[in-house]
Amino acid sequence: MLIIQLLVNENLLNAEIALSRAESSNLVEQCRKYLLLLTEYRDELYKLRSSPEISLQKQTSPLARELTEQVRKAIRSALEITTRERNQTEHLLESLTAITGYEAAETFNQLKYKGFVNWEMRSSGVRAKGENAALMTIQEAVEKAGILRCEEYAERKTVFMKHIGNLAAVSDNN
Repeated sequence: MLIIQLLVNENLLNAEIALSRAESSNLVEQCRKYLLLLTEYRDELYKLRSSPEISLQKQTSPLARELTEQVRKAIRSALEITTRERNQTEHLLESLTAITGYEAAETFNQLKYKGFVNWEMRSSGVRAKGENAALMTIQEAVEKAGILRCEEYAERKTVFMKHIGNLAAVSDNN
């Protein structure tokens, strides 16, 4: 019964739900919490995978071997799912928090921030090219882009992905 309790981890499921319902104001916090729980869960699965209770060598009867193999497959599947979810959550967190000045300008362009699609990064800061828009420091632009990305994810589940030379926004509206 302990194996089933580990495989169906209520804290982890609740954190997943909290992240899916997160608002822009608490999205990064929920993301970090979920990532921490995923890491702890993965570590517990690794420990369980190597426990003597599910060793095939200890099982003498065909039924016991079959049941043990099914448990091992369930653990392996849970590890694969957890690893995939952890990678996606790490990517989401990075897209919300690790933003360069150039990426901030690209975010502004993609989201048509303040009605402009010609934001550019300059040595003195970020501003709309050729416009009389106020110049933002790079730090201000990065912070604003982070806020905009959180809002975009909370509203449309859009994740900003880094590609060589440009930024792409991918929306997952399931």
